[in-house]
Amino acid sequence: MTVLNKLLAGLWLLMLLVQPGTAHAAGKVALVIGNGAYTALPALINPANDANLMGSKLDGLGFDVIRIIDGSRRDFREGLTLFGRKAQGADVALVFYAGHGVQVDGRNWLLPVDAEIEASTDLPAQAIKANDLLEIMDISGARLKLVFFDACRNNPLPRSLSRGASNGLARLEANAAGMMIAFATAPGDVALDGAGRNSPFTEALARLIGTPDLEVRHLLGRVRESVYTSTGERQLPWVNEALIGEFYFGGKSSNGSGTTATAPAAAPAPESSGGITVSRADPQHLPAPRYGANLCGTTAVSGGTLEYCASSVLDPQFGNRYGPSNLYDGNYSTAWVEGVSGNGTGQKVLVSFDRPRRLAGFDIVNGYAKNRDIYRKNARLRSATLRLSDGSTQVISLPDTMRSNRFTFGTPLETTWMELEIGSVFPGSKYTDTALSEFVPLFAD
Repeated sequence: MTVLNKLLAGLWLLMLLVQPGTAHAAGKVALVIGNGAYTALPALINPANDANLMGSKLDGLGFDVIRIIDGSRRDFREGLTLFGRKAQGADVALVFYAGHGVQVDGRNWLLPVDAEIEASTDLPAQAIKANDLLEIMDISGARLKLVFFDACRNNPLPRSLSRGASNGLARLEANAAGMMIAFATAPGDVALDGAGRNSPFTEALARLIGTPDLEVRHLLGRVRESVYTSTGERQLPWVNEALIGEFYFGGKSSNGSGTTATAPAAAPAPESSGGITVSRADPQHLPAPRYGANLCGTTAVSGGTLEYCASSVLDPQFGNRYGPSNLYDGNYSTAWVEGVSGNGTGQKVLVSFDRPRRLAGFDIVNGYAKNRDIYRKNARLRSATLRLSDGSTQVISLPDTMRSNRFTFGTPLETTWMELEIGSVFPGSKYTDTALSEFVPLFAD
């Protein structure tokens, strides 16, 4: 890499961390990526399942999770930017990646689903260098930095790259204090995608990660043993660490008996979080964003009332109306359609509740799902940012399908509103307008 390229890469990494609007650091923040639906490379069955499983586990362990499923290059950049901001000064910053990863000339690259690589010179523009993740974590100042790579499948690149490419991933050094890097298998070896819903490495990690009184080094030892046994001694996970002190995902009990210590009833009280104390008070809800009254509508649901608002609405056409009330009518033949010029990037919809509710997730129907022709003519959401009243934010990726998709949290979250902002879109074949047919909260109370 030339000196100029190094300077540019360093500037990009710094910009991730100093842009205006930086979010306050969470106690524990995680970036979870699962890429399997590749368009120009061999598809993988399990990474999306692996990422969803790990995201739910980490969410249940108190992490602020940024989840990217089948992410494009743009999704990667947006997710890394958000993660870098949230990781500033965090107690724990964690990255989990499942998908295609390759090493070329000793460098590791993580491949977005839209990567098209015909020559090694394509990699800097088409892929993400694994070292960039480590550098973001280092610059952030997070006290504990954990990285899990389940990305050592067979090399998917064309034969033209075979001279510089090797199987598996190259060794990465944990060269910052408080860092641990775990690979699904040894450097240069090939990991298994798995015959079930999850890879052997992710299955073991997710199953064991919440075990009380299991320090993270011992956790990875248990994961290594499980994977080695379940794969018939064909796969041996590898760890490189420079940790300071101890960390317990599942908490550490005062007597070491394996039972997680519980806080007294008084609030706020410090909660044991793997050797790092995190003060967790009762939820403090932010006021709902303000929208024009003429862009809102209400509906009665079981247990309360919902108010739907939109930042813009397309003017009525051919007797059709495109307001936010279409998002909860249960009719795929209607849709909210944003009303600004361009493809709607930055436009939002807001769902407010009449009281704090325990939100388990939401159902969403992408695009204008009236029929396949209209669906394809209009733009659809590719990625979006979800915001909740507790201040948490998550980037989500949506499949380009007319079917209903369900997104759930690991444990229900108390919130008073949720807001969805359009990020990137799948372009329409005829119209630039971006549409969404349904956006329905799922409550656990």
